[in-house]
Amino acid sequence: MITPGKYDITIYQGATFDLPIQYKDSNNLPVNMSGYIVSGTLWNRIGTEKLADFSVPWESQASGIFKLRLEAATTSGITEQGQYDVRIMQPNGDVYYLLEGNAFLNLGLS
Repeated sequence: MITPGKYDITIYQGATFDLPIQYKDSNNLPVNMSGYIVSGTLWNRIGTEKLADFSVPWESQASGIFKLRLEAATTSGITEQGQYDVRIMQPNGDVYYLLEGNAFLNLGLS
């Protein structure tokens, strides 16, 4: 069983969003995520409407390093605060939530 970590993010409307993540075990050692599938979703505040899906490019599966990414064209269309979560599917098919938090929107000035 995995208890999801909590981490709030800020998305700047109209800008690319990248959040590097490294999955570590209870001993603070990197988890080899070879064969894992990771997905992330941005929801409205009450969790009833999907605002966006994050792309999840790998930096190193063997070291458990990946990114949550939203392109600028996607963040341009986000108009409200929300919440997000990140799920992993292990090679054996077990699915767990890895991370969750609030997603604040910064409208920027430019």
